[in-house]
Amino acid sequence: MNVDDRGRASLQADIGLVVFITLVSLTAILVGISANLIWNLIYLGITLVVMLITYFYGLIPGMLSNLLFIFCQVVSTAYINVSLHQTIPLKMAFWLILPGLLSGALAVMTSKQQLLQLDNHKLRNQLTERGAFDVQTNLRTLVAFSTDARVYIENHRRFHLPVTMLVFRIRYYQELQRMLSEEQNRMLLRVISDTLTTVAADNDLSYFLDPEKPTWGMILHSDEGQAQQIVDQIKQRFCQELQSHEQLKQLDTSLTAGMASWNTSTMDSPYDLMKQSIRETEYDV
Repeated sequence: MNVDDRGRASLQADIGLVVFITLVSLTAILVGISANLIWNLIYLGITLVVMLITYFYGLIPGMLSNLLFIFCQVVSTAYINVSLHQTIPLKMAFWLILPGLLSGALAVMTSKQQLLQLDNHKLRNQLTERGAFDVQTNLRTLVAFSTDARVYIENHRRFHLPVTMLVFRIRYYQELQRMLSEEQNRMLLRVISDTLTTVAADNDLSYFLDPEKPTWGMILHSDEGQAQQIVDQIKQRFCQELQSHEQLKQLDTSLTAGMASWNTSTMDSPYDLMKQSIRETEYDV
């Protein structure tokens, strides 16, 4: 799916949602006007069943269910009028039309949303296959860092924007790992990754650089003073997140951080920037 198709599908899903909400509101108004509680409850229950069929099985089964619903309404109305000599108010006629419209709007909305979800899943798989995206942490990897960092460095060269890289590691991770279960270890890695994502600004990119010795990175257009504020925020947020997780709050751990700014005279590649940031973590005591 290209960008135009993706945008068209998103627009159609939004239109389907708006139409569906409008029809639901209209149904509520007509139910109040008709003032026939028992029949409205029966028809409303059947309409919900029809919409569930549409949602799980698609438009065609939903429309067939609507035709069956209409047929049942006609037969029941004829029986009541002829055999029981009673009349069903004409106001109830909206139940012949609205369930079909609701099913159609729901089918359009769900089909386009499913199409977008499938496309996102394919894109995620492509990123994973190319090694640019880590499935466990939902962060970019070292492969993506080398490409992204060159863009940041080029911005530094052309627009004189500062480029600073932050690196985070878990203090005493090797000793801590022996005490953690596999589930706790995965949860700990995810908490740190989510913390970086939450604190990072829109133009700050976060990475999971090394799964063997868990290492996170963040590259940003900020000077060292601003970067230090982000480091403090991440460390503080990480401690708060640990306390909110029942399985992790007993851990006595923290993050070590290293920081380095791009220096044209001493650095030749993005890896020089990363290595310098990693070295700086050794001095965070």
